[in-house]
Amino acid sequence: MAAMPPSFAQVSVPMYKGADRTERLIAGAKKEGQLMVYSSMTERDTANVIKSFEEKYGIKVSVWRSGKDKVLQRVISEGRAGRDAADFVWNVSPEMEALHREKLLQPVWSPLEKNLIPQAVPKHGEWAGSMLYVFVQAYNPKRVAKDELPKTWDDLLDPRWKGRLGIEFKQQEWFYRLLTVLGEEKGLALFRKLVATNGLSIRMGSSVLANSVANGETDLALTMYSFLVDQFKAKGGDIEYLAMAPTIALPDGVGIPKRARHPYAATLFFDFMLSDGQKILADNLVATTAQGDQNMARFPQPVFIDPAKVLDDYAKWTKLYDDTIRGAGTGTAAGAAKQ
Repeated sequence: MAAMPPSFAQVSVPMYKGADRTERLIAGAKKEGQLMVYSSMTERDTANVIKSFEEKYGIKVSVWRSGKDKVLQRVISEGRAGRDAADFVWNVSPEMEALHREKLLQPVWSPLEKNLIPQAVPKHGEWAGSMLYVFVQAYNPKRVAKDELPKTWDDLLDPRWKGRLGIEFKQQEWFYRLLTVLGEEKGLALFRKLVATNGLSIRMGSSVLANSVANGETDLALTMYSFLVDQFKAKGGDIEYLAMAPTIALPDGVGIPKRARHPYAATLFFDFMLSDGQKILADNLVATTAQGDQNMARFPQPVFIDPAKVLDDYAKWTKLYDDTIRGAGTGTAAGAAKQ
């Protein structure tokens, strides 16, 4: 005789697997009536998702938005103090993995996770990725001819790129993954030579870097999210992307704190992010994890950043990025044009 599945009362709300899961979540969420989301995503990327969820279910969603580090620290400090305010956290995956290690998230089961790429669903099940950050290079087509575009990272050492290159202030995760492919010793030597000879203009924030390319202030940016290029192009910006192998990708993460005060609404939103939210994000020109294989197929040699490995060696790669790219942590790399 087959064992009966656990009753709703025997499991946490996010782990319920009964056939009536969605109906129970909707009923419970409507009683709760509200949801508090902590997010590091831009308003542009979250607004349509949240608005659609509110309209579909009649749940009021409040959002506290800040940088990825500040979101992480706030969840940790509130969790340790036992005053959890967040029902739902939406951050990049290394920060979500850090919350898992702090034991502040709870496992979530969703039938929709089967639609995602494997890199978006960690084995512990405490967060899932809804979108992908795909790192490409971006250039201004009015300032860079197609026939001069670099094909390899070594091509950036050509003197033609002196004073024309830009990079984001803080992308040690990208740097770690790139150098694991190129070889740490070889990669460090390449970037040290690049900084010393051609220089790198440092920009604080990916949108700022994208804007500098579109405005003609930076000819070629080495770290750029593919969706930012698409979004700037849609607004008429002078920006295109190229992708030098390897193409590096990083999922975001969505998860539910252990002491979420509105668990039904949080779990319902989790499922929404992996269903309706996928189309909404895609319509907003964001790469989604439900279409991860399709999204990555257009890029050469795709590789993913492992959030757990980022955490394991975070101090090492932060120091290497600071010393190599930013010039011993000064914020401006040696030889870079100061802008």
